[in-house]
Amino acid sequence: MQVLKARSMKKFFSFILLLVVIMVVLFVMFFSLFQQQENSSTGTYGAGQVPQAVLQYKPAIEVELKKHGMEEHIHVLLAITTQESGGTASLDVMQASESLGLAPNTIQDPLYSIEVGVNYFVNVVNQANKAGVDMDTAIQAYNMGNGFINFVAENGGKYSQKLAQQFSNNMKTKLGWAVYGDPKYVDHVKRYMGSSNEETVEVTGELADFQKQFEQFQGMPYVFGGSSPATSFDCSGLWYFLFNQNGINVPRTAQQQYDYSQKITTDELKPGDFVFFHSTYDTANYITHLGMYMGNGMMFHAGDPLQYTSIETPYWQEHLAGFGRMVDFKAE
Repeated sequence: MQVLKARSMKKFFSFILLLVVIMVVLFVMFFSLFQQQENSSTGTYGAGQVPQAVLQYKPAIEVELKKHGMEEHIHVLLAITTQESGGTASLDVMQASESLGLAPNTIQDPLYSIEVGVNYFVNVVNQANKAGVDMDTAIQAYNMGNGFINFVAENGGKYSQKLAQQFSNNMKTKLGWAVYGDPKYVDHVKRYMGSSNEETVEVTGELADFQKQFEQFQGMPYVFGGSSPATSFDCSGLWYFLFNQNGINVPRTAQQQYDYSQKITTDELKPGDFVFFHSTYDTANYITHLGMYMGNGMMFHAGDPLQYTSIETPYWQEHLAGFGRMVDFKAE
């Protein structure tokens, strides 16, 4: 009887231990999910065009981000690194020395710069999450310090270049410095990023069907001269292929498509129209790039990779040539 009782007690305690283990596992899973939601509450950005000198550090940046569960911010960090050093201007590739209270460029090891820079970025994002401000505020705070986050939180909770300039002026007065940070830092960093994952584009009717067609190629690389899924696409090759697949004959090159399009004004611009750009690379033609406008200041284009991008960034505004309509999509 004592042996049976002992066995029963052993089974009972084993069952209790199993329940405890299951509860711990469930708690860890819940906490991890909650942490991921917290980490991403500020939003993030997609891939942009960054130099190979920076891309070589992508694996190292990803390793550091993974330590904090913030892998989704890889494109923001690549853009920041591009702005800070371009991967070549300094061994302190993320200009992280000052976050440790050291003089600029004190760090002379790129991998250590990444470790320190990512850790500082994580702290900035965590504080931005707690303050309820946006990702642009966190990006600006990487340049101006955590105090900028509280400043934005107290002044509407959303980044603007005006707030960045005000904060810079306040700090210059307080510290007696001639310069404090870069009030245009967010715009400078955004040159190297894709669109925000918080910006959604919703269309209906024929354009919604066409959107499904081009979105299947999202993420594919830009290939100069490409005009099919087998080769991938350049900016005009994408639309040349898609329109011809739908029985609509359009010319092949960006300049020809601009000439072919019906010119429209900013007020007439609607989703499904095209945005044309000039002088984005050295060529005899004036028009060198285009994308399909999808509303909310966004276009889909064959960048590298194919993706949604804001046309309101300084780079695209500098090269904006005009708007045109090649197809008048019908709403249902």
